[in-house]
Amino acid sequence: MANGTRNQAIGLVDSLGSMIKDGVTYLADLLRGIVNGIKGIAPLVLGLAGCQSGSVDASVPPPHREITRVSAPVVEQEPEPIGQFNITFYYMIGEDEVAAKAVARAAKASPVANDNRLDPEGETELASVTPPELVTIYASTCEPITDVTRDFAAQLSLQGTGKLKDGRVINVWGHCRCDNSPCFKVTAEKWGTAGNGRALQPFRTVAVDPKVVKLGTLLHVPLLEGRTMPGRAPWGGFVHDGCVVADDTGGGIDGNQLDLFVARRSYFLGISGSAGSHAWARQVPVFDGSKVCERKGRKVARRAGSI
Repeated sequence: MANGTRNQAIGLVDSLGSMIKDGVTYLADLLRGIVNGIKGIAPLVLGLAGCQSGSVDASVPPPHREITRVSAPVVEQEPEPIGQFNITFYYMIGEDEVAAKAVARAAKASPVANDNRLDPEGETELASVTPPELVTIYASTCEPITDVTRDFAAQLSLQGTGKLKDGRVINVWGHCRCDNSPCFKVTAEKWGTAGNGRALQPFRTVAVDPKVVKLGTLLHVPLLEGRTMPGRAPWGGFVHDGCVVADDTGGGIDGNQLDLFVARRSYFLGISGSAGSHAWARQVPVFDGSKVCERKGRKVARRAGSI
């Protein structure tokens, strides 16, 4: 009995030892497999990390993307209205022109006076022509400039600018205490000078009432836009863009009135129509031209890119 029990104990011990040995071996194999698995995964993980950081193929630069900057659209502001104006016209009057009109009037009034007939004795009867009345026009210093006909002096005072027979251009200076008033000044400008001292520009200069429109103000007159100005370049013959400048004044300019300088009387007849009627230019809307017009030197024109 004792020997059998002993043998059973020895067998049990041997079985436990074998089981422990097998378990240790299994654990060892399991640990070895885990370690080998980690070694195989590590390069893959590192490779993925390298791709994310940009270290792989670092010599190839990333594609360049053009960045298009979109500017905010420029919103043009429409010109602000100033009011309704009546437009009239003025020009440079010529002494020769007035003299020719005087002769034509005399011929119409007395046809016989210009009919060179032979008298009964065969001699030519010359027309008796009454010489026109002359007046002296003065400079502001009361020094005489020249003598002109009374008709020309009246037209000169009305238009403000005139051209004498000798080619000199004179401008009205203003009221004076000389024998005849107003007084005048001789100017080197082709068309004369405006009230603010700037040169008159045909179809661009307007005379205004300074109480209504400040001198030097750019104005936009839609009525003029698209109209072909009479005459030839550089003064006429162009399509107007509606831009004018308030450079001049005048004794007859009062309130909402624009007096457009048109250079010559023939140009006045060409632009006014209906033998000088101003009916088409009544109650004309006029706008502040500072946003659509510009002045560069002597040139007044529509601003590039304006509405």
